[in-house]
Amino acid sequence: MMQFLVNVDHKFYEISELVTKISYEDNLNDGCSKLEFSYINKDLDIKNGSNVRFTYNETNIFQGFVFKISRSKGNEISVTAYDQLRYCKAKDTLVLKGDTVATIVNKMCNYFKLQKGHITDTKYILSTGVQEDKTWLDIIYSAISDTLLNKGKWYVLRDEFGSIALREIRELDTDLILGDYSLCYDYKFDKSIDDEFYNMIKLVSKDEETKKADVTLIKDDTSIGKYGALQYYEDIDKKYNAAQVKEKADNLLKLYNREKETISLDCLGDTRIRAGSTFYCYIKDINYNNRLIVKSVSHDFLPNHTMSLEVMNDTGN
Repeated sequence: MMQFLVNVDHKFYEISELVTKISYEDNLNDGCSKLEFSYINKDLDIKNGSNVRFTYNETNIFQGFVFKISRSKGNEISVTAYDQLRYCKAKDTLVLKGDTVATIVNKMCNYFKLQKGHITDTKYILSTGVQEDKTWLDIIYSAISDTLLNKGKWYVLRDEFGSIALREIRELDTDLILGDYSLCYDYKFDKSIDDEFYNMIKLVSKDEETKKADVTLIKDDTSIGKYGALQYYEDIDKKYNAAQVKEKADNLLKLYNREKETISLDCLGDTRIRAGSTFYCYIKDINYNNRLIVKSVSHDFLPNHTMSLEVMNDTGN
């Protein structure tokens, strides 16, 4: 059912019978995943830098490296490990020219000598420029956001059991149903137009020499009549032609012209669920029946496998 391996001094030890607590956390495009566990010390001193591999019900859950060891009175030791993306928190200066999200991810893996897995060709060419004093992860997340806003495609950067992967979110669809009579035993639901809701999109391209500005404005009159006018504004680089600006405006309206629904679910565990996974949610009390994206998830494996999820609407991109 469970295999827990740790490498100490170049030798792997199977310590499943010694482990007393295991929790795994994963967040959508927000840093590395984290594994926290406690074990009873039987003359095995796990060290910082030790490789950890955790498999549950024949599913590969986590592979990473120890970054913190905590001890107190007694013989139980607490350990925190992160996946490879932890190393990509390093700041750097990066020149972008003809790059896509995929090419930046490849550069990052080569620079840090990280194992590469499936890296989807994102195709969208990012703006030329210099990214200074930013972490590699922040540069990539910004590039993912630019690709989403301009092309309507959303990508997920993650470590898949020791291999860095970049996947389009549609690759992470599952047929899982969570909700009434299906694994979920508690939930919290919020619905808001107070954050990242816009039904008017205004994009302005300015010519510094002539001082003239080209304005692209699109709106949803039905939404404005219902909620009032909530405008998104952005200055656009002159390199974009009118068709490209219109495409971006359409994508922004599609992305932001919807009530923001926040749902937290407490469920029995399912190893298919990671940040970025999608599933169907059905909750009769709030008349809810939608496909959702996992924004963050925390799995606890002992004594029973449970999980807590924060999720958001699947925009269908």
